Amino acid sequence: MRGSPRDADHSRGCASLQRRGALLAACALPLAVAGCVSIGRDTPMHVSYELHDLGAARPLQRAPLDRVVLVGWSSASAFYDSTALVYSRAPGALAYYQLAGWSERPAEQLGRLFVRRLAGVGLFRDVATMSAGVRGDWFVELQLEEMLHDDVVAPGVARVSVFARIVDRPHGRTVDTRRFREQEPLQEESAAAAVKAFDVAVTRLLDASVRWVVEQAIGARAAALSSGGAAGVRRAFPEAVR
Repeated sequence: MRGSPRDADHSRGCASLQRRGALLAACALPLAVAGCVSIGRDTPMHVSYELHDLGAARPLQRAPLDRVVLVGWSSASAFYDSTALVYSRAPGALAYYQLAGWSERPAEQLGRLFVRRLAGVGLFRDVATMSAGVRGDWFVELQLEEMLHDDVVAPGVARVSVFARIVDRPHGRTVDTRRFREQEPLQEESAAAAVKAFDVAVTRLLDASVRWVVEQAIGARAAALSSGGAAGVRRAFPEAVR
């Protein structure tokens, strides 16, 4: 049975509307996509920060020891084993910043900064990472225990804690262990301010930890040559323990 002219007109009108709708959708699609991917000043973006050592190594005025030091690092908690920036607004409760993080895992950044600072002292024949494939006499293990923006009381403080161990590899013994803790108050409550505070705290931690390794190395050398021990070394090389 064939349809009436009215039915035909109705069908042509529906088809026309469908074509117009499809055309409008096709024109709107690029605009919608462009709106999704556009980057404006008011568009939230995830920012990645680098950790900086604000200090500098001061080379010792003495011949280097014939010793190779290897450095390794890890995170004590899986929560810190990521590039996320951690904060806390209640005791025992940790959370990640949504739009801010580190350019690489903080333990890795801290380890590389330590290697650079210790090598700059010039006390050892070589300072390398465990992945460098070289044989080492001493192994310095750095374990990041805490690195968070404590925001319980705004604007908060940046806290860093590292457990360190020196191992005499040829003799298979622990030379010494030490826990280093530093904190620095934030100037304002923001991720950028937290990173600046972390830089200050980490710099002080590097000062203390590198000084500790230098003291242990010079002390061990002195003990092997005489009975003067570390106290005599500190008197003989005051620049090593600044």
